[in-house]
Amino acid sequence: MHIGVFADLEGSFGIWRMRQCRTGTREWQYGRSCLTADVNSVVCGAFDGGADRVTVKDTHDTGFNCLTDKLDRRVRYVGGHYANPSLFGDIGGIDLVLYVAIHAAAGTPGAFFPHTHYGIFSEVRINGAPAGEMDIYGAYLGEFGIPVGFVSGEDVAVDQALRTLPWAKAVRVSKAKETYTSGEKSLVYLEEGRRELRASAAEAVRGVSRMRPLRLKGPLRFDAVFRTEELAIQFNTWNFERRAEIVSWDAADMLEGFEKLNRLVFIPKKAYPFRRPLAFALRSWFRMKTRWFAPRPDSGGAPFSG
Repeated sequence: MHIGVFADLEGSFGIWRMRQCRTGTREWQYGRSCLTADVNSVVCGAFDGGADRVTVKDTHDTGFNCLTDKLDRRVRYVGGHYANPSLFGDIGGIDLVLYVAIHAAAGTPGAFFPHTHYGIFSEVRINGAPAGEMDIYGAYLGEFGIPVGFVSGEDVAVDQALRTLPWAKAVRVSKAKETYTSGEKSLVYLEEGRRELRASAAEAVRGVSRMRPLRLKGPLRFDAVFRTEELAIQFNTWNFERRAEIVSWDAADMLEGFEKLNRLVFIPKKAYPFRRPLAFALRSWFRMKTRWFAPRPDSGGAPFSG
């Protein structure tokens, strides 16, 4: 059984500040250790549950957040973003995805660093309903027949995910500063939380036969509500339908809808013919930069999290 452990960052144990998620900061370097420890716990759970292979797919920002020299040596690590066969690279053959460290959807009141796919949106809607990343990514993976069977993150993010993926196992993660800066008490919380990650991941893998790919029946209507009209104008190089700060498009299914979302956000129309070499160049650059030129970590007073 081939398990994909997909990793965001904001929902990691140990993270409570936005700068801990901002690529290139000293706080982010600490956040990377938090994420890597979470991922390793889920990887161990996947193997406990019966996985034969585990691929770790890094999805936050540039896609190079895990500390590869600290990852479980049994995994294959895939960093960065791809032009084909999917944004996530080659996901063929994955039987189940376990999604670590998710965050709430754009526009969620009181959530930690809420956004959907990219931080320029105040809301993303599909057929009129607000959509988060587990709606979009879950339905995109569902088009390949791959279910999402596990999520971890703060309470509101988990609640949103379970409305879409009610079969998934879940672990809830505190985003309160005092949870992680209280010395020995914090270390106990981290240890217990990561033990829960491992146990819940194993339970998800053992229950793979009960997991279902998420499929959204088309046609689909997407509305991306930008934070300002100026941003909508700047990013809409594809001349999708626009009403002030809202850019909209129609799609037959999630494969088409997600492709258009990525064009809107990441691939200006003039760059589209060069998307494959550009994706390769960006992966190569960020792989080197985050491996060899990362800053020294700043934990902000938290005990070591790894």
